[in-house]
Amino acid sequence: MGIYNALFTGASGLTAFGEGVRVIGDNIANVNTLGFKSQNVNFADVLGQTVNVSRSNIANQVGNGVRIGAITRDQAQGSVQSTTSATDMAINGSGMFVLKDPASGQTQYSRAGAFIIDSDMNLINGQGFRVQGWALDAAGNPQGNVTNITAANVSANASPTTKVDVGVNLDATAGSIAPAAFDPTNPGTYNSKADVAVYDSLGSLHNLSLYFVKTGVEAVTGNAVWDWHVTVDGGDVTGGTAGVPFELGGGAGSISTITAGPPATSAPGTQSLVFDPANGAMVNEFAPAITAAWKSAAAGNIALNFGSATTVDASGFTGTGLDGALQLAGQSATRFMNADGYAAGFLDHMETDSTGRINGIFTNGERRPLFQVALAKFPNEAVLSKLGNNMMGATIASGKPVLEKPGNGGMGSISPFALEQSNVDLGNEFVKLIVIQRGYEANSKTILTTDQMLSSLMTLKR
Repeated sequence: MGIYNALFTGASGLTAFGEGVRVIGDNIANVNTLGFKSQNVNFADVLGQTVNVSRSNIANQVGNGVRIGAITRDQAQGSVQSTTSATDMAINGSGMFVLKDPASGQTQYSRAGAFIIDSDMNLINGQGFRVQGWALDAAGNPQGNVTNITAANVSANASPTTKVDVGVNLDATAGSIAPAAFDPTNPGTYNSKADVAVYDSLGSLHNLSLYFVKTGVEAVTGNAVWDWHVTVDGGDVTGGTAGVPFELGGGAGSISTITAGPPATSAPGTQSLVFDPANGAMVNEFAPAITAAWKSAAAGNIALNFGSATTVDASGFTGTGLDGALQLAGQSATRFMNADGYAAGFLDHMETDSTGRINGIFTNGERRPLFQVALAKFPNEAVLSKLGNNMMGATIASGKPVLEKPGNGGMGSISPFALEQSNVDLGNEFVKLIVIQRGYEANSKTILTTDQMLSSLMTLKR
């Protein structure tokens, strides 16, 4: 009897709208859950029953109620909130963080970027899953496959100084001094002095002193010629005596000479700088690398770059002659001394940029790329399986994930010191809740009315 079917039709509405309330309730409950994506419930009618067929062969059908047609996930971006933790990350755009369960090796995915460092220096989430990414070389290039992001055993080995950029002004009005008279302990045998700190292969610091001696003027060109010498404390190098300056890579053999007559230039291989008296620019740079036989570390070669000379340059790259050593009127002075190399250090903290690169900041001031966060993108992220704890798992319907770096291949960028919030809109959820509630009440009325009709039917026979 059809009236009984009306009871079950009303009951299907109660069941469907009851599930709808569960979905809305779950959304409201997760309004503050990191990276949470709200869900929508879609209803579908139940297959109808044909009650008769008209003369025009049209079937007259009655439906049998309602059911849950689909529960879909809203993939809209959640708002990004700033934090004070350097390991917090938020994804702006597509992609999900890749995390691996250290116990099972299972890979899961999440939009929640609240990460911490564990006791083994691994980057993990709150459940202990390890964040995945690519290890980077010193130039920031990814190496190998994705792996656990960890700061274990990360340290900055010392790097010896191999190059010093020298920027000095040498007094154009200074008088000439005989080249052979140079004595670092006698200020009267040189015109100018500058100092620079350099590192050996073990990270020990040594002080180099550069001396400049104006040796004369070329007879034909009129260019001024300056010798340069480098000394270090004798206690730092093999063969030296502590407290006594020791000349590196030099000695009498490297002192430049002024030749008479054309071409009247310094002989190549000597340690000298030649300047144009018209504008003070460096014309020729003769600067062979010096060798320091450190007592407590490996011997190292150090190249001194006095700038780009206009004619002959030690590095082979000529220029204006005005970007390093100059000869201008006025007191000799040091404009800059830039030496590479650094001491050994330990990891102090880590910082992340918008490309997901995690840089290590070391106690010696060095900044070095360590890892780059991997993001996963699925053909259909909306059908990933919810695994709890803000984690998602791949399904057949979602397809295989593609791993890519943030900002590449359609992936979103990374916001460090930030977390993505839930995308639940409470206003919309309350409106949907009212609609569901009214639908539930209406279906209960269907059941109540049908019951009253059945009661009336039962009273026909007394």
